[in-house]
Amino acid sequence: MDASFTVRERLHLLALDRLEQPEPPALPVGRAARRDRAAVLALDDVAFDPFWRLGSLGLRDALDATPARQFRVARHTPHREIVGYAITGYAAGQGYLQRVAVHPTARREGWGRALVTDGLLWLWRRGATRAFVNTQLENHTALALYESFGFHVLPAGLAVMGRSL
Repeated sequence: MDASFTVRERLHLLALDRLEQPEPPALPVGRAARRDRAAVLALDDVAFDPFWRLGSLGLRDALDATPARQFRVARHTPHREIVGYAITGYAAGQGYLQRVAVHPTARREGWGRALVTDGLLWLWRRGATRAFVNTQLENHTALALYESFGFHVLPAGLAVMGRSL
C-alpha cells in the first residue's frame, strides 16, 4: 500500500488439510500435449473474465510455478474436443490446484469434478499432505465444488494487488 498498490480483487483461499486417496475421475481426463495449448488458451478465454485470462505467457508461468506439475485436459466424445483443463502443482509436500477451467457449454456435467479429482489423485500419489486452491468471491459454483472435496475457506483469503505505471 505504501508503494501505491491497490487491491484489484479479493479471493477465497481454501485448504484441504488431510489429503486422502480419491477414487479415479468419473469422466476421461488425460495428459495435455503441446499441440493442445491453442485449444486450452481458447477455452481459457471463454471460461474467465478478461482480468483472469492467462494468455500464452500466463500459461507458461502457471506451468512453471512449482517444481513439479501436472497439465491435464478433459475431452468430450465423439470429436474429442477439449472441454476443460487443469494445472496442478506440487512443492515441499503441499499441492496446489493452480488452474481449473471448464468450457461454459460443458459446465454442470461433471468435468470440473473429474479435473479436481484427477489433480488430487496425482497429489496424493506424490505424497502431498495438504492442498490449496483459490477462487473468486462471487464464484459460488467453484466454491461449492471445492468444499464438496473437503476444502475449507481460510479466513485471511488472498488479495490481488496492482498499480498503474
